Amino acid sequence: MIRSCNIPPLLNRICDDTIHSAFLVTRDGALLGASNCSNTTRTEDPEAIAALLADIGVDYQRLGEDFAAVDANPRSKSHMKCLLIELELGLVGIAGCSEMDSLVIVVGEANTPPGLVKAKLEALADYVQESLLQAS
Repeated sequence: MIRSCNIPPLLNRICDDTIHSAFLVTRDGALLGASNCSNTTRTEDPEAIAALLADIGVDYQRLGEDFAAVDANPRSKSHMKCLLIELELGLVGIAGCSEMDSLVIVVGEANTPPGLVKAKLEALADYVQESLLQAS
C-alpha cells in the first residue's frame, strides 16, 4: 500500500540528471503526487502539466481501444503499456496502470535515451500498480 506521504519519494527514485519530473495522476487528471528534481526553478504548475499529459495519455489509450475493435481478431480491451512523446524541449513518457485508474508520467531532457525512460517508467508503473492493488 502506498501512503500519500510516500508518493513523492517514490517518484524521486527515477529522477536523475536526465529525468527531471515525475507525476502520479488519475485518468481524470487529478494529481496524486509529483516530484521535480531539476536544478532550475521552473514556473510551470505541476497540476496543469499533469492534467494535460494525462488527457493526452487517455486519448491515445482510447484510440488504441477503438482500433482494437476494428481488428480482425478483436480483443476485449487494448492496453497502452507505454507512450513516449519526443518534443523539442524534452521527452515525455506516460505509462498506465492497467488495473487501476492512474497514470505515471515522467518528463526528461531532449537528449534522454528513450529506452532508459521506457525501462524506468514501466518498472515504476508496475510497482505503483501492485501497491495500489494491495490497497484496494
